[in-house]
Amino acid sequence: MKSTEDNKKFLSMSEQELYKELIDLTKKLTMESLKVKAGKQPNHSSVNKLRKSVARINTIISERGKQNE
Repeated sequence: MKSTEDNKKFLSMSEQELYKELIDLTKKLTMESLKVKAGKQPNHSSVNKLRKSVARINTIISERGKQNE
């Protein structure tokens, strides 16, 4: 399952790498959602996958912040 692989990849990243990945995914999410809204991409499943990946990264960053306190 791809989400499990992504979770393992995200968990092994450092905090700086996570923030960098978060910025990249946010940019991709913006571009994909604009394509869907413009009607150039009929399938919006890529937007949902990107949204979930952004949420996973935000969750990992939040959990690490709580552990450091």
